[in-house]
Amino acid sequence: MVLAISKNGPKFYLNLVAMILIMFVFRIITPPEGLTSEGLAVVGVFFGVLYGWLFIDMIWPSFMGLVVLGMTLPQPMDTVLGGAFGNNTFLLLLFFCMVASIINSAGIAEYVARRIISVPIVAGRPYVLIFMLCIAMCALATMLTMTAAVLVAFPLIKEVCRQYGYKPGDVFPMILLLAMLYVADIAYMMLPFKSLPAIVFGVYEQLSGGQEINLTAYVGVTCFLLLLSIFFVLFMVKYVFKVDLTPILTSRERMHFNEELSTYQKTILWSFVGLIVLLLLPNITPKDWITTKFLKAMGNNGILLAYIGIYLMLSFKEGIGLKEIMSKSVAWPALFLVASVLRITGAFEATGVTKWIGDICEPILAGFSGQLMVFIVIATTTLCTQLTNNNACAATFAPIAYTLAVANGSVDPQAMLACLILSCTLGIATPAAATTASILYGDTEWIHQGTVIRYATFFWIFNILLLSFVGYPLMKLAF
Repeated sequence: MVLAISKNGPKFYLNLVAMILIMFVFRIITPPEGLTSEGLAVVGVFFGVLYGWLFIDMIWPSFMGLVVLGMTLPQPMDTVLGGAFGNNTFLLLLFFCMVASIINSAGIAEYVARRIISVPIVAGRPYVLIFMLCIAMCALATMLTMTAAVLVAFPLIKEVCRQYGYKPGDVFPMILLLAMLYVADIAYMMLPFKSLPAIVFGVYEQLSGGQEINLTAYVGVTCFLLLLSIFFVLFMVKYVFKVDLTPILTSRERMHFNEELSTYQKTILWSFVGLIVLLLLPNITPKDWITTKFLKAMGNNGILLAYIGIYLMLSFKEGIGLKEIMSKSVAWPALFLVASVLRITGAFEATGVTKWIGDICEPILAGFSGQLMVFIVIATTTLCTQLTNNNACAATFAPIAYTLAVANGSVDPQAMLACLILSCTLGIATPAAATTASILYGDTEWIHQGTVIRYATFFWIFNILLLSFVGYPLMKLAF
């Protein structure tokens, strides 16, 4: 009867049984020395939910994990759920998704991208053209979700390639599409209000007893790493792939774009820029300034909520209402994942799981240098994110990386987690790595899978080295 009224098949129920068994088994086995039965049960909840994320769905395993966690901890269920959905990070992500809905509906992202690549300086200068395409991709990734950015950018890139005479299957378009995806992955993480940074920073806040990472420092270092990544793309095109750029060199053609933004679109664009400035400003202005005190009192969530409230209050003729805001760009699966993972990692700290892992790891890591451990963590997460969802990868490795950093003693946990963000996002080597990667590899007209996978290896190896030996020292210095 259940199968008759449900869309789920036998595979779903097998995975469901496996998820339940994982949670149950951890409750009946004897806990190891130093760990309580309650702590072991929390570990079981985490691994059960993780299995659900990987093999079933993002949303309802998160719900069920919170329910089981509420039945595990000595706190009332309302307290557990309140800590999940009233969490500062959860609200931050929710409100920023609402802002993204406003930006997305205004249609300014594609305008900005087209305006960037139509500047006169690109005519006859292939490397300037590639650089401007990278900047346009960064703009799209910053303002939109990654999937939306790719869906807007890829047709635009193909249009540019056709303009210069390149055809589907040529090497240059393949490299260009892959390079744009690589650059976009880093640019998307530059603003710490997106889902994956929110997960990692939220884990740090939970495990460190409420400490916060300096968001402005993170943005600044990530921006520098992004610039290095763009120059790496140019280096690869010129010296490694040695792409034939003659059609661009011999042409004086460029895209012509004469559209203008409406007053409403200009208002949204510049208000968004102002919003980002207000969110980052308290981290760089003196603490005794009135502006700093006011913005600190507002907090990021207060600033975002005020922005949304003012937008709704003004009721623009071209604008959208609350119902559309909540449905356009709000990443509900990521939100529910954030709620559950942060509550579970908070339970790790409360039940002594974090301390127990640290006590075990400390003697093992005694002979490891901090730099070697950073390299191992970044390489491992980069490899794992090629095989699974990036948010799930971040949720899995963030508490482990924090615990290893603390146990090692010579590794800065903030810098480690900041680099973890930029390694978990780089799912480009296989079609299974991310939705955006599946879009790339699914375009069989323009893409040869074997060729692109070979090229992709260069990018994620470079990213491992960049984060390990440049990103981590800079993050450590900035924090």
